[in-house]
Amino acid sequence: MDVARQVFVLLSVLVVSWGFERCEASGKFGFEVHHMFSDAVKQSLGLDDLVPEQGSLEYFKVLAHRDRLIRGRGLASNNEETPITFDGGNLTVSIKLLGSLYYANVSVGTPPSSFLVALDTGSDLFWLPCNCGTTCIRDLEDIGVPQSVPLNLYTPNASTTSSSIRCSDKRCFGSKKCSSPKSICPYQISYSNSTGTTGTLLQDVLHLATEDENLTPVKANVTLGCGQKQTGLFQRNTSVNGVLGLGIKDYSVPSILAKANITANSFSMCFGRVIGNVGRISFGDKGYTDQEETPFISVAPSTAYGVNMTGVSVGGDPVDIRLFAKFDTGSSFTHLLEPAYGVLTKSFDDLVEDRRRPVVPEFPFEFCYDLSLNATSIKFPLVEMTFVGGSKIILNNPFFTARTQARHGEGNVMYCLGVLKSVGRKTNVIGQNFVAGYRVVFDRERRILGWKPSLCFEDDSLESTTPPPPETEAPEPSVSAPPPRSLPPAVSATPPPIDPRNSTRNPSTSGAANLIPLTSQLLLLLPLLVFI
Repeated sequence: MDVARQVFVLLSVLVVSWGFERCEASGKFGFEVHHMFSDAVKQSLGLDDLVPEQGSLEYFKVLAHRDRLIRGRGLASNNEETPITFDGGNLTVSIKLLGSLYYANVSVGTPPSSFLVALDTGSDLFWLPCNCGTTCIRDLEDIGVPQSVPLNLYTPNASTTSSSIRCSDKRCFGSKKCSSPKSICPYQISYSNSTGTTGTLLQDVLHLATEDENLTPVKANVTLGCGQKQTGLFQRNTSVNGVLGLGIKDYSVPSILAKANITANSFSMCFGRVIGNVGRISFGDKGYTDQEETPFISVAPSTAYGVNMTGVSVGGDPVDIRLFAKFDTGSSFTHLLEPAYGVLTKSFDDLVEDRRRPVVPEFPFEFCYDLSLNATSIKFPLVEMTFVGGSKIILNNPFFTARTQARHGEGNVMYCLGVLKSVGRKTNVIGQNFVAGYRVVFDRERRILGWKPSLCFEDDSLESTTPPPPETEAPEPSVSAPPPRSLPPAVSATPPPIDPRNSTRNPSTSGAANLIPLTSQLLLLLPLLVFI
């Protein structure tokens, strides 16, 4: 099965049944991811004019905007058992403008029904739209997309393995709102001040398969939210077909799989080195014996994956930054509170030789630079983060590039540091852009965050039965918000090679696997929601 097929099955929300490409690995359940705005996706669907060009100012502003809306809040494996993935395989799709970074197709119930759910390390509950009457999003046309894309709704009565969870059940975390022990357990989850889901809890089967040559089917009984009322972004353009929480509470899917001895109490997510690449998730993956690691830090009442950063170096010079940060796959960019934000950005700015662009209030990135007209590469200081225990992350994508549009011909190449000042947040957030090019392991049993450089498909323990898509580069890390008024409209960039002072990068061109039209249709239509 080729990569196009892999993406197709992930997005079979468009058809009656969905499938996934299985992956051979050293015992993991996993799947791949594609970025929503890859040129391959846009060209397949033929809607290039309807979405922001990858590398444009519009593109990065939209991603930053989404961050702020949804987050108001020698390769040796450690695996002793066979990890698992969803029954169709280990494919995921990066759809940033639907709230979280990565989406996957999951099958639930008997007979199975498929849903395109957001994967979120910042929350715990797995919920699906269910018994929500006229408020359900049944088709992307319902939220203004100019093309019909039907979405499945979860119907408990249609599944022979579905059963309600009563208030007397220890799994009922909302028991304080119960009228009696025999009542069906209610739940209410808030993701921000205006975005949330309300409904009742039940149990049903999540269909999985071993991530090896046997592809052994595995049925896991999971706690599931029947989302009867969604508010805010869930009614407009974010996670309209459900969320699969990957947090640390007992009712998250990783916790349930571990408690049932289906997998080890660990999972990994691999993030493509550049936007437009695929990635994957593997349940039960404990990573490599030689990976970098740092312990989780618990700060009540947060249940997020928190770590302590003990230092940063910029261009080889140490910077006095010590902070606690949440690691959140639902954020495109890294958000820092003062004084850390000011210290890091000043250190970066002091070493950049190109002219800094004036700050524009409508554009959320304050440290952007014009590339010299005759430059053949972008020189930027190497940024390295150090965590408790001494482990380090060297940032592959500390900035992103874009090209401004001129009245005649092409505009100038500009590049921006992909760090946002934390607004309305009480903590620092390490976003996906700071771990691009790494396989990140959430080992909840050992309570450590691990990481190792990875292309997601070429590691010995992540071998796939399907050839991976070509490694093509796109304009660096993504963000989200609308184009600044004082800046001209933007077009996609094809900047010159990007050179950190200790390494060199190839020119950026958007990239992804060749996608079949059906897959591309959903991948491309989803981000349109933010503009309509």
